[in-house]
Amino acid sequence: MSSSSKASPWIQPESAHPQTGLKVLNSLTKSKVPFVPREGNYVSWYGCGPTVYDSAHMGHACNYVTFDIIRRIMEDYLGYDMNVVMNITDIDDKVILRARQKHLLKEYSAKIEGLSEQLVGEVSLAFVEFINKQVGEFVEIKLGRKLTSESEWKEFATAIDFGKDPAFVASDLKAPMHYNTAKTTFEALAVARMKLKSGQAGKTEASALIAGAEDVLSQWLDRKYGTDVTDQRIFQDLASYWEKEFLDDMDALNVRRPHVMTRVSEFISEIVQFIQRIIDNGYAYEADGSVYFSVKEFDGKNGHFYAKLRPSAKGNTKLLADGEGSLGKEALGKRDQGDFALWKRSKPGEPRWASPWGEGRPGWHIECSVMASEILGQQIDIHTGGVDLEFPHHDNEMSQSEACFENHQWVNYFMHSGHLHIEGQKMSKSLKNFITIKEVLKKYTARQIRMLFLFSQWSAPLYFDSESMEEAVAVEKLLSNFFTNATAILRDARERPAEKEPRRRTLAPELELLEALKDTQAQVHQALLDSFDTPTAMRAIQDIVSRTNIYLQRGRDRIDPQVIQAVAEYVTRIMRVFGMANESPAHAVGWGPSSSSESSQGAADRESTLLPVARVLSDFRDAVRELALSGGDKQSLLKLCDKLRDQDLPSLGIVIDDHGDGRALVKIADPEELQRERERQEAKAAELLEIKQRKAQEAEEKRQARIAKSKQPPQEMFRTPEMRELYSEWDERGIPTKDKAGEELTKSKLKKLAKEYEAQKKLYENYLQYSSIAARALRRVVKPELQNEIAKREGMHIKVAKWENGKSGASAPASTIETRAKAEH
Repeated sequence: MSSSSKASPWIQPESAHPQTGLKVLNSLTKSKVPFVPREGNYVSWYGCGPTVYDSAHMGHACNYVTFDIIRRIMEDYLGYDMNVVMNITDIDDKVILRARQKHLLKEYSAKIEGLSEQLVGEVSLAFVEFINKQVGEFVEIKLGRKLTSESEWKEFATAIDFGKDPAFVASDLKAPMHYNTAKTTFEALAVARMKLKSGQAGKTEASALIAGAEDVLSQWLDRKYGTDVTDQRIFQDLASYWEKEFLDDMDALNVRRPHVMTRVSEFISEIVQFIQRIIDNGYAYEADGSVYFSVKEFDGKNGHFYAKLRPSAKGNTKLLADGEGSLGKEALGKRDQGDFALWKRSKPGEPRWASPWGEGRPGWHIECSVMASEILGQQIDIHTGGVDLEFPHHDNEMSQSEACFENHQWVNYFMHSGHLHIEGQKMSKSLKNFITIKEVLKKYTARQIRMLFLFSQWSAPLYFDSESMEEAVAVEKLLSNFFTNATAILRDARERPAEKEPRRRTLAPELELLEALKDTQAQVHQALLDSFDTPTAMRAIQDIVSRTNIYLQRGRDRIDPQVIQAVAEYVTRIMRVFGMANESPAHAVGWGPSSSSESSQGAADRESTLLPVARVLSDFRDAVRELALSGGDKQSLLKLCDKLRDQDLPSLGIVIDDHGDGRALVKIADPEELQRERERQEAKAAELLEIKQRKAQEAEEKRQARIAKSKQPPQEMFRTPEMRELYSEWDERGIPTKDKAGEELTKSKLKKLAKEYEAQKKLYENYLQYSSIAARALRRVVKPELQNEIAKREGMHIKVAKWENGKSGASAPASTIETRAKAEH
């Protein structure tokens, strides 16, 4: 048996330095193993950064926030000395394609002066090409031919049940996305033709068509003119723009910046040298201006192993092709399908740099190997990234690095975060089922998003939906309320005069809470050592907070503020470690200042801080004074107090909590959080009201349907025009005996019809009885001139009668009508 077929050995690092006891889930062993840094307390960490060509989405947030939490635990809780490096991939097939397409579409749009037949024709041609390129095989299956014109789209759309056909959906993960893109373009074309026909052919109409067909048109333009793009600044500008957007998103999510951030474009000479060493070591070859890594020459030779992370994927041509990029699928001179590009000869329309093998650009996998090794050396403690990068990217990274350095363990610990799923699918830019970070931050805070990740195992799939986010919001609210209460109690204890401070001694409740805190600290510590098990740690935190809340219910004079402070400071510390609480003094309690500007402002700007509160109190004083002068009652005064407590002060972040001892507890909270909570409550109330109204409407519709049905005499129910289409003869009760063709009905059918007849007969008799009772009640309590109007509305037939209470022209109260009608019934 060759060495390549054996399991790849993993070597446990050793160190004489004292260890923390941390164990991590290592993708190289698929198990939790002791974490031992190579150099004492120093930890080298390389994290795969983004390919910058579009907006960062929640899948990115999942990866970078997850590893930010782990980094903070290692730095701030376990005390490791970290050196974190992250790359920016600014040279890649996706960057090249997007930059070219954006550039060409912008140039194309600038030349269009208005809507024209030529523009519509070109978009239509691009539409047909798009269909045949993306779903052409399925078009031929359904239509027996390729699409030749835009008009055939409807036939194909109908054949695939407008994108819902199971076979079509299963044919390719991207099939629904391609359908939606085509549908949008087709609709834009239809609108454009209508505009042309009506004489509306200006720049606005042309822009609308181009916007609606953007994806289809940009791909068509790239196929026609992509090779003409030669200005390398076009690629650099796009990457620089999205890099800044990405970093802004990370800042908004409170993700710490890496100690070193690298860009591929800044390491070209180092990449060339790295590749040359691999060639010199016999593991790579040049072909037609490109350089390829030879898996055959590496795997099993000199103690090397290929595909350590995912051996089962070795030889998976689809994954290997995806790893080569959409512009590298026609590579020439490759000796084996499993080989991958270290250097790609640049084709027309691609950025290029000089090399010994001709002008070209780096392959994707080599970029990370070089940048990581240049900063961190020939061996790295930790390498992180999403689980989708395991093969081929990370496996190829390891192979080419070990081929360069002739070592056997370039990375000691590989850690992969789980996929983020939305609506059951992995969130992905390529599938266009992603939600951008900016979009999510409009609805939820960075703290709430981080809370969601804390309650999921970092290596497991995470499901992002409104239900899971509401759970995260609920936990945040629990902690916010706890911090607010604890802060208010501690402030109250500090400010209360010493002579009024009740004498206390530590009793059983205090000892129990302190013991619970000790247990919580042990549980959290063990959880974090157990491969950063934040869900278990967070459940322990929730439990101690709930226990403390129960203790607080004893009342202000029966609790010990020092015990509260011990719990609150510990919970704050752990939240700060998780990146949930902002930096604040060591003994501070709570989330900390909401922004850097808030913490730096301090008490300097007294006017902007105090003036809003002064205005509220001044308005309250004016209202109280006016009420006193006008002789207002106690109830009106209490309403003013409630308004101050429930509306005015919360808008400023001040919460007044009434207590049974007659003294209110004043709390300071984030006004934005209070506003969001109020909006959530109002939205829930509105939703419940809507459901209630909808149910009431449905009930009323059913009631009216029952009333309408009850008015039909049973002998007529089978003689309606609709029933005459089904039957030809009836008995004396009106029950059918023969069908339309004159055939006798079966016994079972006759039995069923007779049962329906009896049910309608009973319903109709109840209706007649109700009408009689209601009519008598109506004559007793309603003016004569109103009786016919009501009877008509309710479907009753009665004679107008005089008002029976002896008062001519008078009307009875509605309650009297209702009471008498119920009594009669």
